[in-house]
Amino acid sequence: MIHTSSPKNYADLLIQYQPKPIKTEPEYQQFLAIVEGMMSSELTDAETTLFDLLVLIIENYEAQHYPMSKPTIGTRLESLMHEFDVKPTTLVDIIGSLELVREIINGQRGVSKSQAESLAKFFNDLSPGLGLTAKDFGELNASVEEEREAYCS
Repeated sequence: MIHTSSPKNYADLLIQYQPKPIKTEPEYQQFLAIVEGMMSSELTDAETTLFDLLVLIIENYEAQHYPMSKPTIGTRLESLMHEFDVKPTTLVDIIGSLELVREIINGQRGVSKSQAESLAKFFNDLSPGLGLTAKDFGELNASVEEEREAYCS
């Protein structure tokens, strides 16, 4: 919370806090402390505007210094398996073999369109609120489908 004896306008808050792009870790920690303090109180319109600005500055710094990689099909599948206590052997009927399940989890292989649809249905049946679709299992390509058909033939 910003402690003031009387409500300040936005210009006053800008002068007081002097928001600017974050260049160092100590500046980052300072901005986080300000934002965290603001989160625990009711804010004026001017404080809300400052809060929004500080959050954007923090997000920009985090995007540059703590980038998050896009989840892979394997990490998404592994996360769902962990969340619902699903063993790799449970997915053999969907994927085709335990070896293929392990290769997908390890990022060595993608999934076919039909596998992605079956995985989405399987996990949606475990928790109907998930609303997973085949697209949630990543970019699909025909060559993976062809490999599976060749492998299962």
